[in-house]
Amino acid sequence: MARVNGKRFMGIPDEFWISFVIMVGFFLKLVYDSKLGFQAGSLSPGNWEVISGDNLKGGHIEVIHYLFQFHRLPDVSPVGLSGYADPPFFYIICSLILELFHRLMGWSISVSLKFLLAFNVIYVMVGECCGIGILQKFGVRGRKLVVGILFLIFFPTFYNLCGSLDGSAMSFMFSMLTLNSALSWFGSRRKKVLTRTAIELGLGLMTSFACFAVIPVLIVLFYHAVKDGRRNQTPLRIQYRRFGIVTGVMGLIWPLYLVIRFHLPPFYVEPSGVRITAPALARLAAPGRAELTHLHTVGTAALESNIWAQTFKTAVVDFHAINITATGTRLITLFLLYLCIALCIAANLMSFYTVFAAGRIDKAHRDFVFVGYMTMLAGYIGACIAVPYTGTMNFKSIAPILIFPLIGMSVCGSGDMSDNIFEKVMTGIVNALVLVLAFMTAFLFGFYV
Repeated sequence: MARVNGKRFMGIPDEFWISFVIMVGFFLKLVYDSKLGFQAGSLSPGNWEVISGDNLKGGHIEVIHYLFQFHRLPDVSPVGLSGYADPPFFYIICSLILELFHRLMGWSISVSLKFLLAFNVIYVMVGECCGIGILQKFGVRGRKLVVGILFLIFFPTFYNLCGSLDGSAMSFMFSMLTLNSALSWFGSRRKKVLTRTAIELGLGLMTSFACFAVIPVLIVLFYHAVKDGRRNQTPLRIQYRRFGIVTGVMGLIWPLYLVIRFHLPPFYVEPSGVRITAPALARLAAPGRAELTHLHTVGTAALESNIWAQTFKTAVVDFHAINITATGTRLITLFLLYLCIALCIAANLMSFYTVFAAGRIDKAHRDFVFVGYMTMLAGYIGACIAVPYTGTMNFKSIAPILIFPLIGMSVCGSGDMSDNIFEKVMTGIVNALVLVLAFMTAFLFGFYV
């Protein structure tokens, strides 16, 4: 952990608070998973049942069971079977973990499946630590870094990722590893760093097609690396060629398997949830109050068609993971929902100010933030329109997008007397919002699952 500015809060250095926040976040995620169970956090969890050729029903647990039982990729068409069309790396890792704990050590399957969620916590924490590294590469230090870490550790989406027995947590990890390594390469231009970036992206593409969303950001860095004319130990064309080969081979294995084995489109996605018939413009309109306050009842397409409402709701509560029928839980959940919306609006305002007006970061990093944010958001909206099902609209699939407004928010002002009125006011607002967010998230996910 890099040192910050040596400032103190309550007489204790900021370095201690950073480590303390990270450990508290790790502990709370484990507590959340231990209470949740392995079927509550996914739309199509499936069941661990006897598998034969004619009784496949689909679901993430069933895919894990298939690999565990047969030790081969599925040889049945994934059409109509949730999970079977997804890239298999996450499921392969899960089946290997079950080989150790269920088959060799004799743990019950329920305990072993629940233990898989603990690995999700590790995946999410690795991704969050990469987010901290990205903030540091943008020069964020001191109290602003502490606030940024609080945001990363306690934003509700990352608890939902921990509770999902699908590839979303691992996909988040590889996306953040790729972004962090790409920035490291941009600063050093070392061949082995770019090769590591290619492997991380390749593993991400073998986990989820959602990892394709980080590729435009890498292209931005590649473009600026060529444009700045800086001398490199290894010519860029050689580095780019190796990157393309490694990423291409790893990322296209599964799409080609779908084409050759099942004659499906290369990036086939099995729809999940209820089909939406509302027109695209209505789905992109500002959500109504009923759409925002309609929590958890998956399957009511009339109140779950709005992309913005569903995205924000799934950022806070995912499926039936939190029992909102408990006393006061619905009010707490709604408060946290509106708090997250307010914080995201404030972070976006600060981010666009940083990108277009402040001039506090160079053009390459400015393009990194703007292009990364806009392309990831546009890709997500395009997917929601192209696959009009309620299950498509889920914040977990674009969780890495949070790093871009967080960067803009963190570098908006330097936290001293040189800040202008906008920077001082907005910094004060987001600091207060993040602090309340941390307490509310810890309270909700720690006690009300």
